[in-house]
Order: sequence, then structure tokens, then C-alpha cells
Amino acid sequence: MKIFIATLGTETNTFSPIVTGRGAFMGAREWHRTGGSLAAATPATLPLRTWREMAAAEGHEVVESICSFAQPGGPTPASVYEELRDLVVGDLKAALPVDIVLLSMHGAMVAVGYDDCEGDVLAHVRAAAGPDAVVGTVLDLHCHLTEPMREQADLIVTYKEYPHDDIRERSAELYRLAVRTAAGVIRPVMAYHDCRMLGIWRTPHGPVRAFVDRMTALEGKDGILSVSFVHGFPWADVPDVGAKMLVIADGDADRAAALARTLGREIWAMRAAS
Repeated sequence: MKIFIATLGTETNTFSPIVTGRGAFMGAREWHRTGGSLAAATPATLPLRTWREMAAAEGHEVVESICSFAQPGGPTPASVYEELRDLVVGDLKAALPVDIVLLSMHGAMVAVGYDDCEGDVLAHVRAAAGPDAVVGTVLDLHCHLTEPMREQADLIVTYKEYPHDDIRERSAELYRLAVRTAAGVIRPVMAYHDCRMLGIWRTPHGPVRAFVDRMTALEGKDGILSVSFVHGFPWADVPDVGAKMLVIADGDADRAAALARTLGREIWAMRAAS
């Protein structure tokens, strides 16, 4: 298989007056025009490194685009975001045809005129890669899960832990699901439930720990492929802000929606204790 990989992201506080400009991306230590997978392991490069190592072990070809991750700040100018997006899409077009596209993004990137940068990236990637390519993304759990993301991606996996100590594990999870999808072994369908709440959940202790352990235990059973608790990012004035439950099932949209709804209601029920 031929696998295309890239990283692009930042966590945007829309209330911040500090512009996240070009230098915040291309002047950062997380910037690599290509080859980020071969650089020192950081939260930005780790997904790329994981995907390259797993692909090499299985004999797949890897084509790598940018690694660009800015520190949290205010909205990004449209021209800067579009330049970065177009680098990824341009590299993808040059690599076609590909079987799989794997993207590491934050999920809460906002640019001037773009409330949902990740949804826009995925739309451009899907248009370039075509309907038959498997498109997947791993996101920070502090993301805004949107309908355009669900529509354009085949697979979305978020970190399960806060603090984020499972980046490698979640990146590997996405890789395995993508390869199985491309091979025709599974047919993923995604559904999510809007919990209609804002909150901060630390996963090491208390009822949230038990919840994360239980939702993880549901994976690999009864056709459930992946479960993600999207915490959301409260410091953003965007339409899709808030917590959501995301479930990927194997060919069963109703099963995915039912489990997402059940788990989402559990999050609401434990709001006072968590």
C-alpha cells in the first residue's frame, strides 16, 4: 500500500489577541517541510514516526508531507492557514494515487474565515485523494468534532488521556484501522452524540478514569472498532464547541449511533462528580 502522512495543527483560543502567524508554524521547532518522522520524537512528530515505523514493518510505501504545529494562541491569518493547507494538498496530489491518507491535526484550529480548519483540510484532501482512498485523522481530545470532519474522513480517533500520554497508542490505533479498511477487512462508519456541555476532564483519577477504561473495553467487541470521548475546547467561540462521544462501528451506523448516545448520556449524568 501507498500511505501519505502529514501533521498540521494548533490549538486556537479565539478570545486571544495574539495572532498565530506564519512564524509560529514555520519558525517553530515542530516545523519540518518533510521528514518529521525522522526527527526527534515530540507530540507533533510522534504520529508521523509511528506511522512510518509501522508501515516499514509491513512493507508499505510512505510519502511524507509537512510537520507543522504551532503553540496555542489566537486565530491564524487566512493566508497562513491556506498556505499550509495547500502544501499538504499539493504534496498529496504529487503522490497520487495513494491508498491511505493519515493526518495528525489538533481539531481546534481556527483561522480568520475558517471556524473548522480541520474539516476544511479533510474536504480538500478528500477531493484530491478521491472517494476510494482511506482518509483518517488522529486528533487531540480537546477538539471541536464537526459534521464536515465526519463526512470527509473514514476514520477519526482522538487521544483518550488528559494529560496526553497516549499519542503513540492512538496513532497506532488509527493506522491499524486504516490498513484494515484499505484491505477490505472492515467497513468503518462513524456516529457521534453531542453532550451539550463544556467541561475539563482529567483522566487519571475518579469517575472519568473508570469511564475511559470502560469505553476502551468496548472496542473490538460486537462490531465496535473505536470509541473516543471528545472533551472539546471551551476557549473557542465556534458553533461546534463542546463535548461529544464518537463511535466507529464496522458497517453498522445504528449501532455506532446508539452507543455514542448511551455513553454521551453517561457523561452528562456524571457531570457533578467529574
